[in-house]
Amino acid sequence: MNVKRIIYSISDKITYLHVVNLIKPENLKGCYVVASHFGIHNIMSNKSRRNRVIHWLKPSLGWVKLNTDGSVGLLTAGAGGIIRDFCGEVVAAFATPLQINDVISAELNGLILGLELCIKYGCNYVWIELDAMFIVQSIKDGATRNANYFYLFRKVKNIMNEMNVFISHIYMEDNVCADWLANRGSTLYDYEELNILNLDQVLKGMLLMDKACMPYFRAG
Repeated sequence: MNVKRIIYSISDKITYLHVVNLIKPENLKGCYVVASHFGIHNIMSNKSRRNRVIHWLKPSLGWVKLNTDGSVGLLTAGAGGIIRDFCGEVVAAFATPLQINDVISAELNGLILGLELCIKYGCNYVWIELDAMFIVQSIKDGATRNANYFYLFRKVKNIMNEMNVFISHIYMEDNVCADWLANRGSTLYDYEELNILNLDQVLKGMLLMDKACMPYFRAG
């Protein structure tokens, strides 16, 4: 058997179980190196935890930032994303329902729709931020790792080849705007595109906080 394939398969399963909250940080207590590899950071005891101050960062001049997210519930699923310029102003956003039942597919579909929206608005220099470490690392490594997502990853890579991109991980506490849009998408019947003129007041408040670099707090 192919050793790398076995390792990737095990890695996929651990990451997926963590994403769907079946593996929790306390399950890996004492295994800090292993937990860090999978982006599972809060494994310290409550006594040793510290609140970390984090905030959303604006892209550089000439670049836009794309934040996307996926949401999967018991009966519904959705994806959402938002493009912002170097001033933190909204270029475009979207929310959409999805007919799927796993988180990784929701995240990848959200990323694909976000990249397509960037192309539509002529954004050629794109900083991508996701809170799904598995996807970020897979794209950086150039490895699909799981055959179930092969075609989705291939579509992502094909679109990314059409533009200049940088991809990085963001904590979910910092990805609140994309998270809100993904949850909204799960309540819709069809794809919805948004711009600065038709944003929800709740989303506007989150955007103002990000634009002002207001802090979010993360335990651990």
